[in-house]
Amino acid sequence: MSRLVPVLRVPDGPGSLLRRFVGVPLRLQTYANLLYLSALFPLGMAYSILLPLGFGLGIGLAVILVGLPVLAGTILLVRELTALERYAADRLLAVDVPAGEADVPPLSEPVAHLKHALTSLSTWRGVVFLLSKVLVGTAAFALLAFLGTISLSLLLVPLYYRSVNVGVRPVSGEMDFQPSVEIALRTWEIGLTVPFRLTTWYVTTLPEALAVSAFGLVATLASLHVCNYAARAAGWYASLVVGGTDPSAIRRTVDV
Repeated sequence: MSRLVPVLRVPDGPGSLLRRFVGVPLRLQTYANLLYLSALFPLGMAYSILLPLGFGLGIGLAVILVGLPVLAGTILLVRELTALERYAADRLLAVDVPAGEADVPPLSEPVAHLKHALTSLSTWRGVVFLLSKVLVGTAAFALLAFLGTISLSLLLVPLYYRSVNVGVRPVSGEMDFQPSVEIALRTWEIGLTVPFRLTTWYVTTLPEALAVSAFGLVATLASLHVCNYAARAAGWYASLVVGGTDPSAIRRTVDV
């Protein structure tokens, strides 16, 4: 079972905060979080196809009794996938997602086990979690794609700045601004005007490219922290929905 990490940590000082920020790529938990977030979308897509197909075929063919085994198999599959998801969240993420302690009939008693599966809240909590994973996975995929694209494109600028125009260009072209401040008193007034121009800037030299790359390094570290917090939120969701659900029946059978 993973160690529960507190919601907020009060740093000892600026030095501790800086070490935490810079040290994020050196922590194994960061890569466990990235692995979990990366798997959310493909698993969510698989569940969104598999579960409706299984329940649809089972219910549709139940009138000729062929669908009953399909429906029973789908329910048992949901329970095993829920147990697997709970175990993965508990082992990979910095949250505790424990299994329940309910007395579940073994698979050697199929009728009693199926009756328990149909009447247990754990089964239907698992259905909700598995079907909702496509939404969580889509959000995780969008987050990883956005942060990864921005961070890597800035970090690797020294490798391609000569062949690609890298820089900043205002949407409407060059823009001139002349903000002014005036202070009026009884007999005199003071005015201050600071003209400046917002123009296009491109990376044309290696020092400029290295400066952009340094900014990209900071953006990469910040992105890793964002991913860690996103993974923690996903872990909290898993703990809320499938925490305390029934353990894997197959694993219990194998252990016996």
